[in-house]
Amino acid sequence: MKHFTFFLAAMVVLATSLQAQRLTDVHTFAQIPSELSDAEAQMMRNAGHESALEVAQRGGGTILFYEDFANGFDGNNAVGSWSAEDTGNALIWQHVDAAGNGYYADGTTSGVQPPAGEYSNNIGSLNSTTADNGWMVFDNDYFNTPLSEGYENTEGWITTPTLDMTDNGSVVVTWEQYFRYCCYPYAPIYLEVSNDAGLTWTTFDAHGTFIESANSASANALTTSVDISCVAAYASEVQVRWSYLQAPEVGDGYSHYYWGIDDVTISENPVADDLTMVQVTNGDVYNVFEYRVTPLEQAIPEADGGLLAGVLYRNAGNANQDETVITVEILDDAGTVLSTTTENIGTVLSFANALNCPANTQDTVYIATGWAPSAVGNYVVQATIGSANVDATPEDNIMSKVIIYSDDEYGHDDEGELDVEFAPGESDIAGLFNPCGYGNYYHMHNEGSVAYGITVRFGPNAGGGDLEFESRLYTLDAAVGLTDSPFESTYWNYDDAWTPNSVGNSDIVYLPFEDPIEVNNTDFYFAAVISEFESEAQLTVAGNSNSDTDNSTGDYSFTGAGDLVWFTSQTATPAVRLILSERVGVDEIANMNGIELHQNVPNPTNGSTTIRFELMQSRNVAMEIRDLQGRLIDRMEQGQLPAGTHSMSYQVAQLQGGIYTYTLVADGMRLTKKMIVR
Repeated sequence: MKHFTFFLAAMVVLATSLQAQRLTDVHTFAQIPSELSDAEAQMMRNAGHESALEVAQRGGGTILFYEDFANGFDGNNAVGSWSAEDTGNALIWQHVDAAGNGYYADGTTSGVQPPAGEYSNNIGSLNSTTADNGWMVFDNDYFNTPLSEGYENTEGWITTPTLDMTDNGSVVVTWEQYFRYCCYPYAPIYLEVSNDAGLTWTTFDAHGTFIESANSASANALTTSVDISCVAAYASEVQVRWSYLQAPEVGDGYSHYYWGIDDVTISENPVADDLTMVQVTNGDVYNVFEYRVTPLEQAIPEADGGLLAGVLYRNAGNANQDETVITVEILDDAGTVLSTTTENIGTVLSFANALNCPANTQDTVYIATGWAPSAVGNYVVQATIGSANVDATPEDNIMSKVIIYSDDEYGHDDEGELDVEFAPGESDIAGLFNPCGYGNYYHMHNEGSVAYGITVRFGPNAGGGDLEFESRLYTLDAAVGLTDSPFESTYWNYDDAWTPNSVGNSDIVYLPFEDPIEVNNTDFYFAAVISEFESEAQLTVAGNSNSDTDNSTGDYSFTGAGDLVWFTSQTATPAVRLILSERVGVDEIANMNGIELHQNVPNPTNGSTTIRFELMQSRNVAMEIRDLQGRLIDRMEQGQLPAGTHSMSYQVAQLQGGIYTYTLVADGMRLTKKMIVR
């Protein structure tokens, strides 16, 4: 799902609307093909048959047509054979047999096991339900291999036999697929449907729940469904084709990687009444961005409408839903309802009855709740949809999202769901890695904030040699684009102590800016880490896969012309957060005033641990224990303590396993360290 319009990443156009400002990235260069890393390939193989956002209704009723490609292009569907065409003289579409060998439509072997191109041959087979008896692949990477001998942009389609849907008022196509494409953000894969035996075609997007991004692999397998009722219902000459096309947004530029397809099912949707929640957002992801973590000083005040909840929903039934109502509730982490807002949205049309064909896969409404937080902590945004009809699946009529209001952190990533590592490619110079960078956009709702630095969760392959990099805060200049926008920079030498042993337990590293940076509520900012030169060590960052639904992320890499630019419209979200308080300043003040806090021993611990600290003069002392979300777990008042070295024992038996912070509070000054509970 994409809410912005993107071309390439070198120019950004800024427009103003009544509600907010909208970012539109206009890329002037395409990315070049790159080999999928072994880590990313393995992650995609293990991704399973579902995706994070389930946006497509599956038929589930009477099966009207089924194909498992056991007989290749001849078909195994009791209706007829498939036709295949491509711009590569029939040398792109291949049937992959049970042994993994590829065959063209004329029956000749390709001599390889697809996908077999120089950039795709480590991804492996499509992990579909019946992959062991055959599947189809558009292997344009292999067709354009080797790249050194030139390449061409490719198109092609594979088409069902003609189907009779005269008696069917609902028609849903479901299939299993995986894909990767280059070199623009828009996915070049489509489902085209004809109801006049192929004379005219209606085009539907076929990327399903995949968040569009060049050079990123989809889940393997990604189950995708499209309701084609607006074209196919009650029609006698229906054909469906899977079409790899040059995306109309850019017109050209797609030449590499693969698209695997299997287990095609066309069925009826037997359910009349079925409203479904698709996504709940914290903010208007079309005009600005949403955040998982928001500094309290940047919470939208009640006078401005309070928290803005985005609700994405769909009529997954075959009948219109009348008198539809959406209710948004805000709850605290104890489950207490703090705010309730109701929005009447009237009739929600079915896919078959939609005013436009193809219809949007979901609709979106933004609801101003009028609520603003009064304290830091975790909160839940919960949305419920219902109509005058009795819903067939009420369990999917409600959806919630946990958001955090913090003292100073601004973040898009979910620290509890880190599952991907952003990493550079290998340089043409042996032993070196390419320049790289990762970051996120930020926008202030309120005036008066100051940015003091960023936090980063580095990846397990970071470091391992000499690595110089920068932390940057860009101020977006729409006239020149993100890459050439002005920025403030701080230089760093990577410390291998920052490297975690896995993505999931990556720790927070705070990188203060050289000087505080005042930020306003009219500009857009981009916080990032960047290595502009080839290096012997990698700069890698942990993040969340399949998560960038607000187009807030950026990746610094080569264009097709060999230039280094920021590419936005990414699939994953790097764990790079903007900090709006003087964290290091507090520590320095404390140390200058003779306060020192030591690491707890033992660490990790599962029983008793000792915390030692030093005072150069008598002070009133307390110790606070918090979880990573900042919630206060325990506070121990120590009273007035004399100068000297002190220690206290703390029992962690009551704590669940995880990472916690302990903070020494001495006459209002605070020093914080982390401890691990097993």
